[in-house]
Amino acid sequence: MNKYDLSQKHILFVGGQTGLDKAILALLHECMSVNPERHLVVYENLTIGEIEADIKDIVKREGAFDGVVFNVVHSDFRPLQFVKPELVNQITNDNYAVFIEVVRALKKSKGLNDGASIVAMSSISSSRAMKAKMAFCASKAALDAAVRCLAVELADRDIRVNSIQKGSVDADAEKSHIQDVMAVRSDAATQDNTAPLGIVKANEIAQMVAFLLSDAVKTITGTSIVIDGGYLA
Repeated sequence: MNKYDLSQKHILFVGGQTGLDKAILALLHECMSVNPERHLVVYENLTIGEIEADIKDIVKREGAFDGVVFNVVHSDFRPLQFVKPELVNQITNDNYAVFIEVVRALKKSKGLNDGASIVAMSSISSSRAMKAKMAFCASKAALDAAVRCLAVELADRDIRVNSIQKGSVDADAEKSHIQDVMAVRSDAATQDNTAPLGIVKANEIAQMVAFLLSDAVKTITGTSIVIDGGYLA
């Protein structure tokens, strides 16, 4: 039985259909075991110009939220000569700007209850320089900086904002970008697997998301929690 009771929470999940998305959603459904369909809303539209109207409609239809999970991780591996402005814009949009727009739209539409918790998925790339990942590293560093600022700005309503800096996750192991990494840098795959405790399980990330959304914590805010098997140690 899961120890985090989210049965009374109304949660907005922003993400797609990745393995990590599915692991987090499965655990949230378990934690929200009483009529979970009434309490969990999944939003997948990353078109930034449509987010405000979408969020307004969602809040009007569903009511305000007690928790928000932003699980968009758009990675990319390209040497500097191929990092053109349109790529930087797209990576920054997906990993950072969409998050800001979702939170802004929720606040504007009165879609956040007092005491709500916002959890954004970041990456150890935010803190660790990696070859051929400059745009991605910078976008997640921006996300983590925004988390700290939002934590201060929303603290008067006891709204907590945190991020999770994840390392390599088992659910991502078969993604096509692994081959891209190997093509760019022959030792990149080895580098990604040198965590002393190994690759992180998707369920462990999901457990941290549930913990941060739950009433088990009231004062953790403005921080980025590292889950990387000890890779950054």
